[in-house]
Amino acid sequence: MPDRGKVYSKEQLQEMQVFYRYTDVDGDGIPYRTLPGVHPKGAYFVRGSGHSRRGAYTEDAAEYQDVLDRLRKKSETAKTLVPAAVVKAKKGVKVGIVSIGSCDGAVKEALDILGRQGTDMDYLRIRAFPFGKEIEDFLDKHERIFVVEQNRDAQLKSLLLIETQVDRRKLHSILHYDGMPIDCRCIVEGVAQALSKGAAA
Repeated sequence: MPDRGKVYSKEQLQEMQVFYRYTDVDGDGIPYRTLPGVHPKGAYFVRGSGHSRRGAYTEDAAEYQDVLDRLRKKSETAKTLVPAAVVKAKKGVKVGIVSIGSCDGAVKEALDILGRQGTDMDYLRIRAFPFGKEIEDFLDKHERIFVVEQNRDAQLKSLLLIETQVDRRKLHSILHYDGMPIDCRCIVEGVAQALSKGAAA
């Protein structure tokens, strides 16, 4: 069994009869790869359209579905391997902020300001996709969730709605997309405005 992080070594390639690029040998949905030039058996050619688990072109419906089913399993496995989200939570707090990437500093500063103003909030910083279980847990435990992102179209919120079972009425977008780096003011103001109106969507 391969033991080099999903990459076959020269020696492993020498020992096998043939290498199939899309065969799931260990059942986690993630086929093993090879490094270019390591061994002639590691070379492969596939086309971008429908192919079988052996990498051959196919228009067979069952083979095509087999590959798509493997990709679903691959995504489920990936959820356990990607970097986990960072969760900062206090007992009993029912309002949270979810954000990503370069919003982190502004969110932390906003949380500090809001806390001093009497509004305690939990924080979930997403670090990878597909979403792990800790993200679903955070969404389940909070009654109102502010999704902070530097994006006009609320793509993070859209992904949360597509990929989790969250009640869409819980989510409230705070969007920053004027071309300047996000700062804490828009977050503090957005949270305060929404809470004063009782907004939850």
